Parts: sequence; C-alpha cells; structure tokens
Amino acid sequence: MEYFDTNVYIYAFCKNIDNQEQKEISQKLLKDRASNNNLLVSEIILYEFAFSCKKLKEDLTTIQKNLKFLSRYVKTTDINIHKRVIDILENTNLYTSSFDVFHLAFCEHHNCKLITFDKGFKKLQNISKIKIDIK
Repeated sequence: MEYFDTNVYIYAFCKNIDNQEQKEISQKLLKDRASNNNLLVSEIILYEFAFSCKKLKEDLTTIQKNLKFLSRYVKTTDINIHKRVIDILENTNLYTSSFDVFHLAFCEHHNCKLITFDKGFKKLQNISKIKIDIK
C-alpha cells in the first residue's frame, strides 16, 4: 500500500495549481495506485484536501466528486496512531508539523510508504523506518 500526502491529491485533481510537472506525476501515481487498489487514504487527508481545494477556488461539485472517490480508500484512524503521534510530538517538539507527524504515524500503523512533494518531511525521515518518498 501507498499513502499520498494531501499535496499529491491537490496536484492530481485541481486546476488552479502552480506546477504542471507535479500535476503530471501526481496523476500518473494516482492512476497507477488506484487501478491496482494499492491506495490508502486517512480521514485527515480528506479534510485537508477539501480545505485546500476550497482555498484554491475549485468547483464545489468537483471537490465533492473527488472526495467521494477518495473516500473509497479511507481507513479509519486507530487509537494507536493517536498515541504514536503524541509520543513523537513529545520526543521531537515537532508541534508545528503535527499533521505531517500524523501522516507518518498513519503510515507506520499500516506499514506503507508515504509519497509527498513536501520537502518538510525530510525532518521526519529519521523518526521512523517507513519509506518517505519526496518527489
């Protein structure tokens, strides 16, 4: 399984983006993983995606359609994920990166690779043994 950071979905689905190359990469990644049912989505990804799409002034009908599509791949959050997030925050002081820490803990729990365009994830690479692929 693979887990995409919210920015991968933003580039894949949104029209109002700033990097065409990242859009093409995102669309290919999403198409490949979704067709193989090799995709994992957290509830927080849905919320971040909806917030970001609205902020980018995307069409509301399209946002809703994309949320329904992504919802097919959602796994609910286990209490152990929350415990791991709290543990990481306590030991690293990465409070301003708490959503990224959540994504990391979610991937640990599901033993999957995390894919992102966000270079901020570099600071999380030594916290976990999961693979973080920064495009």
